[in-house]
Amino acid sequence: MTEPIIRQVRAEDAGELAALWHRVFGDPAELALAFLAELPALGGGVCAEEGGKLLGAAYAVTDFTLEDRRAAYLYAIGVLPEARGRGLGKRLTKEAAALGRALGADFVCTLPANAPLYPWYEKLIGVRCALYRREERIESRPGELPLPLSPEEYGLRREELLRGRPHVTAGPASLRYEKENCRCFGGDLFALGAGVAAASVDEGETRIRELLAPAREDVHALAAALGAHLGTERVLLLSPSAQGQPYLAADTPLPAELIWNLTLD
Repeated sequence: MTEPIIRQVRAEDAGELAALWHRVFGDPAELALAFLAELPALGGGVCAEEGGKLLGAAYAVTDFTLEDRRAAYLYAIGVLPEARGRGLGKRLTKEAAALGRALGADFVCTLPANAPLYPWYEKLIGVRCALYRREERIESRPGELPLPLSPEEYGLRREELLRGRPHVTAGPASLRYEKENCRCFGGDLFALGAGVAAASVDEGETRIRELLAPAREDVHALAAALGAHLGTERVLLLSPSAQGQPYLAADTPLPAELIWNLTLD
């Protein structure tokens, strides 16, 4: 048996990559195609190929910036079940990190899927938990009416709300994909009161990955209203925190108060 080769993804791989994404993560193939359509503006990807078949893939999203530093955010690292146990996940992760650097990234980061993976990633590519986030569950109740926003409108409002605060800026391609990601799971990018929110529905619960609002706004009331709008009884509100659930792992220290939120999860 020949050793699988690791190469960069190509436009003609899109159909097979989308099918692989669906098998590994369970997401609709349409979501993967939306992601792939944003390459190379969004970043780049690598895949493992053997005998003309793709066995796994990993991507480096380079459309996030922290002041003058560009991130290589490793995303959607997956290997087909029948190809696991051969070290392909390690090879793809390392190659995706190298690709991110080659595309101009200043640091590498990722969001491990579960706690045991943090030391695995640290050993493999030198990233360690750099950011945490708080999880709050809130009962839905009617309130402020959310209004869908275009990715461009969301990005402009987001930057205004975060002015003067340490934060990661999401580029146009990542915001376009973020909107498709939210919409694919029953949510959207919203204007909410004087704030903004990115939300989807997960197992009957509204999942708010970002909710930004002026200090005068009650974010819990806004979250509850968004849950009611999306037709769920409860809301999971995720927000940055100096302590809490392990969140982003990076190969460089990040400010504890840094606001990222939009990690496409």
